Amino acid sequence: MAGRREDAGESDSRPACKYREKCYQKNPQHHRKFKHPSPKKRKNPEEETDERAKRSKLGDEEHLDEEPVISEAVLREFNDSYQRIPIPLDSSSAPQSDCEQEDTEETEEEVAKGQDFLVQDSPEEARFSIEQKFLLEMPSDFFDLWECCSNINKEKPEEALLKAGLTLVGPYDVMTGKLKKIKERKVSHYVCHWRYYYDPPEFMTVIAGDKDEFHIGYYRDDPFHMPCFVASMSSVKQGQIKPLGENIFAGVCSYLTQRMKEENPFKKAPLLRLYKEIESFAKKKDYSLLAVTKNMKKRNKKVVAKTFHGAGIVVPVENDVGYRELPETYGNLKKMLQKVVDSKNEDEQIKNFDAIQEIITNVQFAFDEGDSGTGIELGLNLFTFGGEVFHKPLMHLLSVGYDLLERDPFIDILQAHLRNRRRGSQVSILDTDS
Repeated sequence: MAGRREDAGESDSRPACKYREKCYQKNPQHHRKFKHPSPKKRKNPEEETDERAKRSKLGDEEHLDEEPVISEAVLREFNDSYQRIPIPLDSSSAPQSDCEQEDTEETEEEVAKGQDFLVQDSPEEARFSIEQKFLLEMPSDFFDLWECCSNINKEKPEEALLKAGLTLVGPYDVMTGKLKKIKERKVSHYVCHWRYYYDPPEFMTVIAGDKDEFHIGYYRDDPFHMPCFVASMSSVKQGQIKPLGENIFAGVCSYLTQRMKEENPFKKAPLLRLYKEIESFAKKKDYSLLAVTKNMKKRNKKVVAKTFHGAGIVVPVENDVGYRELPETYGNLKKMLQKVVDSKNEDEQIKNFDAIQEIITNVQFAFDEGDSGTGIELGLNLFTFGGEVFHKPLMHLLSVGYDLLERDPFIDILQAHLRNRRRGSQVSILDTDS
């Protein structure tokens, strides 16, 4: 049964879920990846609260395992609402796999079409409602910024940062109630809400700027883990991910600091007042405003490949199995990709793609030998380079890589994004939903 907790005996080599018996996840991938203790009946469920435990805010790892205590009533509500109804997709609307096999023709066809889901009624608890729709859990600082912005602008917290040209978007629209306007409650609609053209599955936009497609979001290596850091992206350096700090307060303050340097004294004054309000709130909540923290440095040491977007990827490597270097430098790879894009006709494009296909073949061997990170690296590089001509191969590479690492929510996000990938700043699903 999906979502059932299993006995976590000593023979179980899976890592333990940090929520233990309090885990509210119903996603089967989560339960295959993490072991859970047998459920125990709580003696005093009426005394339990929904208060979120403090997550590590100053890089102190001692608090990383502290998690919220969740009431049984809220737990039942989330379990019921997480169930999703599959929707078959038109095969013409999605990229197809390059590696169809005769003995798995039906399965490959289903993968090629992709899969969408109808979302059930929303849980009242905002964090559950967000995870239900966006497939990812949000950290404490995400909700604390909402509280901070509510203090600044009680009527419209999402506009509290407008003086700096910033608006709270994406999953924050669950808090504002704007997503109630979506007519078709499909997962693909939600996960593409405020997802910019160059946002990889690992990146989730939560703040939008007023120019240059600037946006701030969370970056995470694993969909079942909390974000590693907060970063920004913009059209100034397309596809580049710039880390700003470990939490959203550090990200906003970093942006405000830079914005104040660029403004004249008259415009700088209101920005300074806004900065001080956010800084004061962050300090009360013990959030670090450092651009680089101890945890971020530790994560950087685990990066196996930088990738075109610069944030790098982290995959498990044991006994030199898990990742191998691509057979081409990034410089040469970009030249190959550009030749494909610049092809004058289909025949020339096919010819120019031969060099890319050779690399893909090498990645297939890497997959077979357990080096899943190589496929994710190449897939993300194709994604960041941009171009619909690369959608089919990158979909295959990333789907296989994410599947091998049991990062399945990233597959759902990627499939939806490639079907709805749009350039420009009009990326709210509310602008296109009809």
